Amino acid sequence: QGIEQRFPKPCVGCSNHLRATYVFSRRLMTANSSAHDAFVAELRAALQPTEIIADPEIIASFTTDWTGRFVGEASLVLRPQSTESLSNALAIANSHGVHVQIQGGNTGLVGGSVPPSTSTSDLVVITTSGLDNFQELDDLAGTIVVSAGTTLGQAQQHARARGWDIGVDIAARDNATIGGMVATNAGGIRVCAFGMMRQNVTGLEVVLPDGTVLSNLTKPIKNNTGFNILDLVIGSEGTLAVVTKVRLRLIRPIQHSQLIFIPLPSMASAVEITRLIQQSRATLLAAEVVDNATLDLIYDIGGLRKLWPITPSIALLLEVDVVPDSIDLPTESLFADTPVDKATLWQYREHASDCWTQSGQVHKLDVSVDPSSVGVFADEVSELLSKHSEVSNSGFFGHIADGNLHIEFTGPQPSDFVIDELLLELVARHGGSISAEHGIGRAKSTYLHLAHDSTTIATMRNLKALLDPNNTLNPGVLFG
Repeated sequence: QGIEQRFPKPCVGCSNHLRATYVFSRRLMTANSSAHDAFVAELRAALQPTEIIADPEIIASFTTDWTGRFVGEASLVLRPQSTESLSNALAIANSHGVHVQIQGGNTGLVGGSVPPSTSTSDLVVITTSGLDNFQELDDLAGTIVVSAGTTLGQAQQHARARGWDIGVDIAARDNATIGGMVATNAGGIRVCAFGMMRQNVTGLEVVLPDGTVLSNLTKPIKNNTGFNILDLVIGSEGTLAVVTKVRLRLIRPIQHSQLIFIPLPSMASAVEITRLIQQSRATLLAAEVVDNATLDLIYDIGGLRKLWPITPSIALLLEVDVVPDSIDLPTESLFADTPVDKATLWQYREHASDCWTQSGQVHKLDVSVDPSSVGVFADEVSELLSKHSEVSNSGFFGHIADGNLHIEFTGPQPSDFVIDELLLELVARHGGSISAEHGIGRAKSTYLHLAHDSTTIATMRNLKALLDPNNTLNPGVLFG
């Protein structure tokens, strides 16, 4: 476009124009190369050699997302090992007009953790995986401070060794980082009992796009002194600031629970049993559903043994502190009390996503509706997918007490979002959310209007422009 502005369109056969265009484009490439060299030189002066990755083969591992649907481009990967290094890297990138893609464990499923496939300017990935040390566990306050690159699994082990646990739990615990989970406001299997990340974060340290460090880690938990600006970062998907340290509220480990795997004829029956549990005096720790198509994949691809002679329409996995005597359960229900038996049953839920991923180029949607209408919604989802012959297989699993379903289907090409859009429009008609816990990323940025009205989106954009006026962080994520 810049070339067209400088040179008029040529007459047919006008070689002078083509020659001038070639000379200009070469000068432009040289200028860009010089700017990049200056940027890299400043980085090398400010960061340790081990914090800069320039090997194209290694860079490639940071530019493809967990699903394989989203692949981007980056000139460098930076792996800061301290808040100071990360602050320096951001300040340098911001001053040079270089875009930055922030990445944690790269376990996202909506393309929000990798750079775009094309960029009009230089772009680098900054991974927080180098920030992986534990800062402090306060037994009196019941909190722990960890660096952003710490995985959930590492944080759980550290807390449990001191007699505590972390309220949020997800299947990707050994890869997902705490910083990434804050950025996406991760949920998981314990939301019905302990809430999402937002309810479990009591303090943050973040770095703004210009390198400024903000922190409320040393503030008391009870602190009502005006705007809590750092709360905006939770769920912002790395578009406002980079999380470097997190203070989490801890819970005491669950001393006893019983796991029940219940084969059922419909989602409606699963909803009803979950409702009865919630009405009783039992404490519901998890309520998960897996449909028949997903169970078949878990048997075939996951290699787990078949639990029942036939595959039920819905399998409901409940974890409670005590099973109420007043609730009649099918005689085929399976019960687990010991840690080993419970871990075995949990595999039939936690392998679901990976089995769908291994089944082919899968489309993954993470949506939620009011829990009371999740049964009707699930039926409408199945009906919609059955009408499209290009869908080769489809199913769902999810968190029934939260009204959160993970819809999976194969058949359409990865770049074909026609059916995705129809499903998201169905969610909107139910008054639901087009993203329950995975975020908007790049995959759903086109459909943000289905979740918010124009005034809300404009306000969100204004906040982005205020904190990141140069659009340095995660260009294209959330807003497209």
